[in-house]
Amino acid sequence: TAVLMQNHGPFTIGGTAKAAVKTAVLLEEVARTVHISRQLGDPLPIPQDKIDSLYDRYQNVYGQ
Repeated sequence: TAVLMQNHGPFTIGGTAKAAVKTAVLLEEVARTVHISRQLGDPLPIPQDKIDSLYDRYQNVYGQ
C-alpha cells in the first residue's frame, strides 16, 4: 500500500519490510514514468477494464 501526502512524500506499508520497500521502489518508478510522459504531452488514459485485466495477470500469472 502506498500513500502520497501533500507537502511530504510517499508512505508505504507491507506485510514485511521488504514488501514495503518494493512498494516504495515501484511507486518511484511509476512517478518517474508519469513525469516523463507529461513532459512529452498529455498521457492517454488506460481504460479501467484493461487495468483490471493486467493487474489480475500480474497477480495470478506473471512470475508463477
